[in-house]
Amino acid sequence: MSGFHAPSFLLAVALLYLTLPLLVWVLLRRRHPQPNLGLWCGGGLLLAVAFTLLGLRGAAPGLLTTQAAYGVSYAGMAMSVAALRLEAGRSPGRLLAGFTLGAMVVTLMTQPLGPLPRQPVTSALPGLFGTWLAWTAFELARTRNSRSARLMAVLYALSAVALLARALQTVLWPPTQQADALFFASLVTSLASSISGNIGFVGMALDLARRREQEQQHALQALHDNQVAMETAARAREVVASERSRTTRLLAHEVRQPLHNAAVALQSAMGTLAHSRDPAEAARAIEQAQGVIRRVSATLDNTVAATALLGSEGRLSAVDTDLQVLIDLCLGDLPPESRARIRVDYRADARSAQLEPTLMRLALRNLLANATLYAPRDTPVDLRVLDSDQPLALVIEVADQGPGILADLRERIFDEGVRGEQTTVPGYGLGLHVVKRVARLHGGRIDWRPNEPHGSIFRLTLPQGDPG
Repeated sequence: MSGFHAPSFLLAVALLYLTLPLLVWVLLRRRHPQPNLGLWCGGGLLLAVAFTLLGLRGAAPGLLTTQAAYGVSYAGMAMSVAALRLEAGRSPGRLLAGFTLGAMVVTLMTQPLGPLPRQPVTSALPGLFGTWLAWTAFELARTRNSRSARLMAVLYALSAVALLARALQTVLWPPTQQADALFFASLVTSLASSISGNIGFVGMALDLARRREQEQQHALQALHDNQVAMETAARAREVVASERSRTTRLLAHEVRQPLHNAAVALQSAMGTLAHSRDPAEAARAIEQAQGVIRRVSATLDNTVAATALLGSEGRLSAVDTDLQVLIDLCLGDLPPESRARIRVDYRADARSAQLEPTLMRLALRNLLANATLYAPRDTPVDLRVLDSDQPLALVIEVADQGPGILADLRERIFDEGVRGEQTTVPGYGLGLHVVKRVARLHGGRIDWRPNEPHGSIFRLTLPQGDPG
């Protein structure tokens, strides 16, 4: 046993106890709470001082050196317990301070009494501190689900068992018959618990830092998701505002001409009533005005419904629509002088198609109205209804003999707000844009090509059958 107490060996152990806390401090000083880290590293340094004092017993008064060594070691182990309690979110407590002070007093009182009372006490008290360390580490492992704390608890428990067993052995056998096995076991387990304790503390600290970093990342991600949601909501509000503005312009675009027709019809009826005494002529004038007003009312209903449908997303639910009835309704929406210019060329084999009739009526009316407005009044407008096999589609063409489309406008003619050069023609550049949106809602397209010798041909292609 004298070999185990050699100054060189104890000083080597002291160097190990000194090195480990310093390494822990260097690794964690900017990544872990300072009170916890200070208590843990301070406890390790006090244990290094204790082993240094034990290694210097030959160079200083033995009793004084031994008393100081045990007192410093108790304080060091108490600081380690306090550090683990802080890690678990608990205060060190007065019980720990009182127990440490009591251990120092008991050790001081038993030192002059000889080996029999002294050796059990100096083994049992560190064993109790080791038990306290093991229990605190176990609670920490349970609350944090930490493997590092679990390893610390196991090794501290083994060290405590070895120390308590050695204390019991010193009571049962005289000092002269004491074997070195338990002393060696207690020394090995104490060193192992010190090494694993420091490694485990670093592991717990890194786990905590990683968990906090993950929480910060989750918080940042939540903040980012909230910001994205707010931006999405803002864009949605902008879209709604833009759609409302577009709907308002579309209503103005579609309602102006019917209201004008109604006003002209009413003025004509009033003039007839003022100058005619023939009841039949007055009745015809009133009937004509009522007919125009009925068409205006139907147009308004049609336009309001169409603007609501144009605000929807994706393709619409098409129904089997009679094409001849659809064409007649579109012609009926036009003024009489414009209606007379339309030449219908029906070449399709099918008499019906899968369409959304309200929107298609709006689109065809826009194409026909544009053709009659931009082409000279004495020229016809051709409405052709065709079949297409590749792909299977209904094709509707509106051809006029107007000025055509300038080259720099051909790529943008279907954009909202784009108009030709004839500023005398009323409008806001919405008609062709509405046609493009209707075509897309049907899964189709609208194209322009020049008419010969002059003019425009607008070709509306509407897929039929199952697109899959």
